[in-house]
Amino acid sequence: MNYYELMYIIDSSLEQEEISKVKKEVDNFLTSEGSDIYSRSDWGRTRLAYEIEKQNYGHYIVLKFAAKPGLIRQLREKFGLMDAILSHLCVSLDEEPERIAEEEIERKKPVTAYDSTVSKVTKDDEKTESEDKKPDEKTDKEDEKTESEDKKPDENVEIAEKEEKEEEQKTDEVEESA
Repeated sequence: MNYYELMYIIDSSLEQEEISKVKKEVDNFLTSEGSDIYSRSDWGRTRLAYEIEKQNYGHYIVLKFAAKPGLIRQLREKFGLMDAILSHLCVSLDEEPERIAEEEIERKKPVTAYDSTVSKVTKDDEKTESEDKKPDEKTDKEDEKTESEDKKPDENVEIAEKEEKEEEQKTDEVEESA
């Protein structure tokens, strides 16, 4: 048997009784086919990342279970026939999931693209210049940045004007030589 995590989204415009019926139907299908459900998490009504079948909200359910590989194809076919299920995703897990009693499961908030607390993901293999150098060493760009930040606004304007004059002189020299 392989281990899987299944997330499916039920149409939130359904009544609570109908949502419960769909959840039971999915659970019964999995257990009748010999699957072992390790955990079940009901996230409740949550805003969808994008509109699905003219719906902006859905009722999210996450299951972790063990099943035979052929069952996933049957599950996909079953979800395709169920109008109440807006979308689903089933992924294979590398190791056995932890068994969690349904009473212990708290509603988990999914991470959204608008969550400001999420940091950018970087590759572990790539090191930035700042990691390679000692903490008190600075790159050339950092030096330039700190120097320009240390100067007063008037000095920055003077520097910009000086650079413009130098560029004008260069263009004048090129025009004269031509």
